Amino acid sequence: MRAVFVVMPIFILIGLGWVLQQKKRFSPQTVKEINFFLFWFALPSMLFRGILGSDLSVLQDMSVVVATWLPYLVTLVIAWVTFARREPPNQAAVLMLCAARGNQFLAGIPIIALAMGTRGVEAATLILAISMVVMQVLTLGAGQLALYGSVSWGTLKNTCVMLLKNPLFMACVLGLVCASAGLNTSSLPVWMSATLSILADVSTGMALVLIGAGMSLNNIFKNIISVWKIALFKLVVFPAVTYVIFTSFGLSQDMIQAGVMLAAMPAAVNIAVVAQEMGMDGEHCGMSVTVTTFLSLFTLPVLIHLLGLV
Repeated sequence: MRAVFVVMPIFILIGLGWVLQQKKRFSPQTVKEINFFLFWFALPSMLFRGILGSDLSVLQDMSVVVATWLPYLVTLVIAWVTFARREPPNQAAVLMLCAARGNQFLAGIPIIALAMGTRGVEAATLILAISMVVMQVLTLGAGQLALYGSVSWGTLKNTCVMLLKNPLFMACVLGLVCASAGLNTSSLPVWMSATLSILADVSTGMALVLIGAGMSLNNIFKNIISVWKIALFKLVVFPAVTYVIFTSFGLSQDMIQAGVMLAAMPAAVNIAVVAQEMGMDGEHCGMSVTVTTFLSLFTLPVLIHLLGLV
């Protein structure tokens, strides 16, 4: 029961966003503008600040880096062997794209901040900084491989360009560079530290409200049946694989808890756009976003309890 109270603010904020959207208080333009602010300013500030507060000495152990990469590869292999190879190419591609690609920024960091506090954010941002490139390449490549039977150099090139234009990725890179140079949160000018802190605090609540505003619960139970395989991998298999690998490699408790929480996040909100651009079933992918977001409201309290965060 304590786990439910831990995630209660998450439920309330997502629910508030959904109610405001239903009451027409959030127009599509409003959602787009808030998302722009979060994507370009608030979340990058949280990531940059989190990395500056992280213990980068763990990166001297290459096994930590390998451990953060392996869950993506192992999960995609399991997804292919169990379901994807028997599915029509369009839906197989969506499963491979979504199985290990979650809403780690818009949902993951704010939820971890609520459940674990600063220590969780620091561990989560470090994990994201290490794994972001591998996640992009593996999930996009696996999706294209399932759809066309091969991976084009164009896709890999576009992935690299997309990363270089991504403020979240660049915030991670800048954070790693500054931290490697000896900077940390206490060495920043007071005005800069305060600004980053305020922006980071804004991101936690607004990101969750925005998730609720983007939810559509029409035919939710019918959609669950349609995309249950994606939901199973995104909310259960990927977190379980992450837990097994992180514990097997002897990572710290903070990294295990933050890593599993990141893995348990619902499908990324922009995944339907990515699927559409790659020639996949965008509607099926869009269903997976709504379904995994809805179901995560029930799976997250269980996970928080199992991780001992209560």
